Amino acid sequence: MSDSELELWTLDELCDHAFAIFEELAEENLSAEDYALYQQHAATAAYVDLVPASEDWVDIIAMDIDPELHVEAHIGLAEVNHVAEIVLARILLSKEKFETLCHARWRGQE
Repeated sequence: MSDSELELWTLDELCDHAFAIFEELAEENLSAEDYALYQQHAATAAYVDLVPASEDWVDIIAMDIDPELHVEAHIGLAEVNHVAEIVLARILLSKEKFETLCHARWRGQE
């Protein structure tokens, strides 16, 4: 399939997709404190920010990142307990709807 035939997520769909992945995996991957903090403040302070995929993913997943086809979602809480921003997860996603690529780095993970 050529690039012109790829079916890509919209930005809103990517945000929803990232949140769905986060919600499914957060409890088992965040510390109990971070998960409780997220649960307590999610309705008022949760956010997702889509940014270009950082180069450290190449080392983490041992494959090249295509900036046209990959995006990094930062999911966290905005200004909770006087902390400006807490990034709870970085999730690497494919912009292509039928590509299953998904890798996550969680707060506190080395």
